[in-house]
Parts: sequence; C-alpha cells; structure tokens
Amino acid sequence: MPTVFDRGIDDAFVSALNAAYDAGGWWRTLADDTDLLIAVRSNYLNVYWRGNSLLKVSCEKGRLVGRVHYKYLLRAGRTPDYVLVEDGRPVIPDPASFLTQNIGDLRSLKAAAKPYAGAEKVGVHDIVMGNPNIVDVEVAFSVAGTEEGDSGNPRVDFAAIHEMVDEVRLVFFEAKLFSNSEVRAGGDTPPKVVEQVNRYAALLRQHGEQVERSYRRVFGNLLAMKGVVGRHPERDAVLRKVLAGEKPLVICDRPRLVLFGFDDDQRRGVVWTKHRGKLVDLLGADRILLRGNSVGFTNGISAP
Repeated sequence: MPTVFDRGIDDAFVSALNAAYDAGGWWRTLADDTDLLIAVRSNYLNVYWRGNSLLKVSCEKGRLVGRVHYKYLLRAGRTPDYVLVEDGRPVIPDPASFLTQNIGDLRSLKAAAKPYAGAEKVGVHDIVMGNPNIVDVEVAFSVAGTEEGDSGNPRVDFAAIHEMVDEVRLVFFEAKLFSNSEVRAGGDTPPKVVEQVNRYAALLRQHGEQVERSYRRVFGNLLAMKGVVGRHPERDAVLRKVLAGEKPLVICDRPRLVLFGFDDDQRRGVVWTKHRGKLVDLLGADRILLRGNSVGFTNGISAP
C-alpha cells in the first residue's frame, strides 16, 4: 500500500531544534510564543498563526532552514505609503526597508499575515488555542502521488486526543463558518461538507495503520521539542501513556463537523433547521458540534 500519510521528524532534527532553542534567537522566540502552533509534518515543521503557515522549518545537513512566503515579510504600516516613480521605474533607495529582516520579529510577521486570516481561519485558531488536547492542524493526506503540502490534497482541520478508560482516541474535526455555503444544499442533494467528511472517514479507515504509526512519532516529537513540551502538561501526560504502552492509540474514523459563527436567531431559523436536520440525518447528531462563538468552543472537542 502506498504511503499517503506520514508524520514525524528524526532525532537529529529534534537535536538541532533543541540546540537552537538553548542558543536563543529566532527559533526560541517562535517556540516560546504560545499563540503559535507548531505542527509536525513529514521531516519538516509548519508554524501556524491564525490558519496561516508563517514558516516551514526543515533540517538540512544539521542546520535549521526556514522558508517563508514573501507576503509575510512585507512590513505592514510602512510609511510613506507611496513610492516615487521616475521614467516608469519605482525609486526605492532601500528595498530591504520593505521587508522584515528577522524571522524572530513576530510582531511584524503577524501584522503582515493578519489580512490573510479570514473569519473561518480565525475561528479555527480560537478553537485550537482553547483546546490543548489538539495535537495537529491542517491534517493532509497525500493522494495520487502528490506531496503532503500539495493544496489539492484532502485535509481535515484539526485532530485531538480523547483519553478514555481503556484507550486514547484520536478524533478528527472539520470546522466551518456558519455562513459557509458548503454546509447547505437544496433538495435531496448532500451538502458538500458531508462529502468532505465522508472522504476523510474513508481515508482514515483505509490508512489507519499509517495514521497511528505517524502520530506515535508525532507524540514523541511533541514531548522532545523544547518550548513545545510543557505547554500543556495534561496533554503531555496522555501522550506519555500512549508511548509507554499504558493505553493503546485508537484512530477514530468518524470525523466530526464543527460549526460556529452564528447568533441565536440564526440557529433557530426555519431555513437553517432544515439544513441542520439534513446534516444530522447524514452524519448523526453526535458528530455535529455547534456553538455561536468560536472562543470557548470546547464541547465535544476537549472531551468525548
């Protein structure tokens, strides 16, 4: 079976991260910022803020190497706003002044990224920050020979651990803004989000062993990276139980749908009631989580 899901970084990479952390500087600044989420990928890391991947970090020949989209380096609020043009050419005496020069300047990076954080991304960020048992975001499956980061790959929004009496369950969640058209469909047509969730479920059933192996590596990485380990002691304790063999890791193949961004009138509206009923019929009431405000949205996420 081809590998469609792979997560984890090797010990040499972890050592390089920890050495950089001990030395201070840009990596320690990122690792210590609890408003950022560091996600483990296949031999690299993504650093997320409000749904934007601010930085991709890899280890090349023992050195940490980062890659950042140029749009996150543009200095927001730079003055003057306008650039002189002479003979059809912009006159820029100091081009470097337009760009952030230190990746540890998180204030500037976040200011540049803010316009790209739409309401849905911000809502998901709120949920992730409010549920420390979330262990991954933007969970992508590599299909049809594509690479993990390919934008065409199916990806579910986040994954969280639930400690049960005799197991630790890894549960996946697809999150949508209430206004997203993908949660509605006319007539008997299934909403697009149902097709998405069902596809994720099929991938989890088909590749569950790869997912389990990958997250065991991820758990070890999260417990080994300085600045990451210790952020959420209760979560760390559960991860250690899995790695010590005290409780098995079970991959839940019934992803849940998270809906947010609505008021009470919208929730009770006649039109929405019909759409909600269709979602319940197709997915089951236990897999549909609703809360108007994304801040403080923990029900069904922080615990079963």
